Amino acid sequence: MSLQPRAALFDLDDTLIGRGAAFELTARELYDSQPAINQDVSWDEAYEFTLSLSPHGTINAQDAALQLVARWPDLEFDPEEFEVWFFETLASHAEPLPGVIDMLHELNDTNYPWGVVTNGKKFQLIKLQEAGLVDIVPFAIVSRLFGADKPDPSIYEAGLQRLKASFEGIDHIAHSDVLFVGDNPYTDIAGALNVGMRTAWVRTEYDYPGEMGTPDMTIDTVLQLRPTLGLST
Repeated sequence: MSLQPRAALFDLDDTLIGRGAAFELTARELYDSQPAINQDVSWDEAYEFTLSLSPHGTINAQDAALQLVARWPDLEFDPEEFEVWFFETLASHAEPLPGVIDMLHELNDTNYPWGVVTNGKKFQLIKLQEAGLVDIVPFAIVSRLFGADKPDPSIYEAGLQRLKASFEGIDHIAHSDVLFVGDNPYTDIAGALNVGMRTAWVRTEYDYPGEMGTPDMTIDTVLQLRPTLGLST
């Protein structure tokens, strides 16, 4: 990347906060609380099945409830109630990834324009609170509260406009001046590329799908962006 981006937008899960550990703790609470599951299969088998309900780090919790009941008919899950329980529990275990809070404080200290654009419902705001980020993040756009999920172009446009409204001196910032950082090729990267933003893909256990367009950068952690964002290494 030849020129330093003038601003950055970050995804939340597996970008600023860790989803994997929180997901495993939530799955463990489910397993321990349901005899229909824990008296039938081992924890490892149950966890493997629960992971299968969350491909590529996303989950439709109401559909997951139906699949759990199909596997264990003695479960009495109302899909809507299960969704609330699942995401509230997941949010309660939210923790920032190592070094993230210090880096975000430095961005604020240097008045670097940034914000969060995340898919999800109101539970994403609980994650920000539990992870200790709510008083650090300049703004957070949550897709279901906004009205469109990534990769819909409108949510990226909203992120750009919030950057302009939240920080002085960038009234004329262009899409190409913004670096979008995220772990999901199908939403974070493809959507940002489609509106002309630059992109940094946070590498996951899955290979990057070439048909989604090539990210400008591939990183293992957002801490590798420090020089790109004007911070000392």
